Amino acid sequence: MTDRSEEPPPDTGVLEALQVYRAAETAMRRRTGAAMGIGENDFLALRLILDNAAAGRRTSAKDVSAYVGVSSASTTALIDRLVAGGYIERRTNEADRRSVDLVPTRAAFGETGPLKIAQEQIAAEAAELSEEEARTVTRFLTKMRRTVDGISAERHANRPEKP
Repeated sequence: MTDRSEEPPPDTGVLEALQVYRAAETAMRRRTGAAMGIGENDFLALRLILDNAAAGRRTSAKDVSAYVGVSSASTTALIDRLVAGGYIERRTNEADRRSVDLVPTRAAFGETGPLKIAQEQIAAEAAELSEEEARTVTRFLTKMRRTVDGISAERHANRPEKP
């Protein structure tokens, strides 16, 4: 058996950098959301709707509720705010006329305003990466996302049954 006290501590530089980035990104989301007149959960929901639209996927209220982690009543209020702000529209799903899709508007894509400025600045920094650096960062962040998603799913699966 190896004495673990003799092993050097793992390099935490990457994880510390990731934590600092996450804090900065959260603060940026709050500032951008405030400039757009929406809260942090609204901003997260809008990001989900935009990402799904870019990938050709539908977004429903149920998707938003699961992603943001709020009740259906809170989700309805959140969606109402995004609609009132002109960031999304509710559209009847063509395949299933009973369901409603949440579709981003031009304003949501950040063609003007604080979201566009933030996207342009972030894209400019990412463009400075070499192809190899970009592949490495993408691979790492994909692994981290899968890990975090797995932890959330595992925690949910291990919840005790309600009596």
